[in-house]
Amino acid sequence: MSKLGLFATLTAIIGALTFSTFSSTASAADPAPGTCVHKDFKTELVKQACEKGGQKEAKEVMKAFMKEKKIKSCNECHSKLAPKYELKADGLERFTKVGGK
Repeated sequence: MSKLGLFATLTAIIGALTFSTFSSTASAADPAPGTCVHKDFKTELVKQACEKGGQKEAKEVMKAFMKEKKIKSCNECHSKLAPKYELKADGLERFTKVGGK
C-alpha cells in the first residue's frame, strides 16, 4: 500500500506542475484584456477605434455603424465573433459596399 500511496502523491504533484506550466504559458500568449487581437487593420474605422479604446471601443463603433447602415447582425460579415472577430471571405467587401472605410 505504501508504494501505491507514493505513486499517487507523485502523480498528483506532476499533474499540478504540468497544469500550472500550461496555464501560465497560455496566459502569457493572450493579449491584455480589452486590447484588440488584430494588429493589421483593413479598415480605418476599426483601426482608429482600437487605438482609442481597444476592443470594447471597436465593438461600440461597429455597433453604431451597423445601426446607421441598418445591418441586422454581426454575422453578416463575421464568421466568428469574440475574441478574434474573423471575417467571412466577403466580409470586407460587404463592409465597403455599405460605405465603410
